[in-house]
Amino acid sequence: MAHEERFLVDGREVVLTPAVQVRCDGGNGALGHPVEFMTLVKDGEVMCKYCGRRYVHTGSAEAQAVRREGQSYAA
Repeated sequence: MAHEERFLVDGREVVLTPAVQVRCDGGNGALGHPVEFMTLVKDGEVMCKYCGRRYVHTGSAEAQAVRREGQSYAA
C-alpha cells in the first residue's frame, strides 16, 4: 500500500497519496459508506461523492499547499 498522509483542511479530511487508484469507504467501520473506487489524474485530485474526503496526488502543487496549511490528522 502506498504511503498516505492525512490532514484536516477547513474541517475536511484530505489524503495525500502517491497512488493513482484510491479506495474510500468513509472509515468508521459499519458507520462508513459503500466502497467508492476512484482514479486520480497524476498530479491531480478527486473527491469522494459519499463523504467528501479529498484525495490529492503527492506530486501536485495542491499537495504542497495542504502540507503547509493543513493540520496533521491521524485517522
